[in-house]
Amino acid sequence: MTPAQRSTVSFLDLALIMTGVMAMIASVGDRHTVVADALVDTFSPQKDAAAQRVILPLASLFEPQDARLSADGSAKIAALGIKAQAAEVGITVPVVAEVGISRLDRWELAAARTAAIMRVLADQGIADSNMVPDLARPGAGAKARHRDVTLTVRAKDRAR
Repeated sequence: MTPAQRSTVSFLDLALIMTGVMAMIASVGDRHTVVADALVDTFSPQKDAAAQRVILPLASLFEPQDARLSADGSAKIAALGIKAQAAEVGITVPVVAEVGISRLDRWELAAARTAAIMRVLADQGIADSNMVPDLARPGAGAKARHRDVTLTVRAKDRAR
């Protein structure tokens, strides 16, 4: 096989692999968070048996179409902050389009809501370095799993 033929075969092999990867990504559809969680669980270097996941409905924490915490939401986050003093807290706020008019677009709203949660946790004594915000998972409309705020509390020595 000549060098030119080898290069052609290598290029075609790479093109087939990339086509397969793109087909797999496209087949996931709106289940990307489930697939990502499964991959993390499968390939994680350590299992976080001590990690506690707290899932709170977005509507119960914030004022509609705003980043202001409701009184009940603030109390829930503060109670979690008191329990997680020496832990790392992962904060996942969904990026969802709100129904109605808002002064913020969906990304700004998610970032502002994350900051509001972080402020309450900081007021309870959680260090900034122990809070891990995550806005990487855009939601898809009214599906329930995309309208929940997830707080993951891990012991500091086991944090990833």
